[in-house]
Amino acid sequence: MKKEKKAFNPDDFNVDKKVKDVLNDFPKLIENDYTEVSLNLELTKLNYEIVSPEYEDKKYKSINDYLDLDVDYIV
Repeated sequence: MKKEKKAFNPDDFNVDKKVKDVLNDFPKLIENDYTEVSLNLELTKLNYEIVSPEYEDKKYKSINDYLDLDVDYIV
C-alpha cells in the first residue's frame, strides 16, 4: 500500500508557548537583568526564540514584563 504524500504545512507545527511556559522549565531566567542581558539570546541558548513582533530587546529589567510573548522551539 502506497502512502499518500501530503504537502508540508508549517502551521502543523505551531505550538502556543509563551515566555512564562519556558520560565517554568528554566526558573534560573528570573535572576537576569534584561536591560543588561538579551532575553532572546538567553532563550536561544535553551533552544527557544521569541517570535512576538512586540519584543524589544533590553527594554525591561524583569522577565515578568515579557511573560506573555510568544516563543518557538528552535529545531
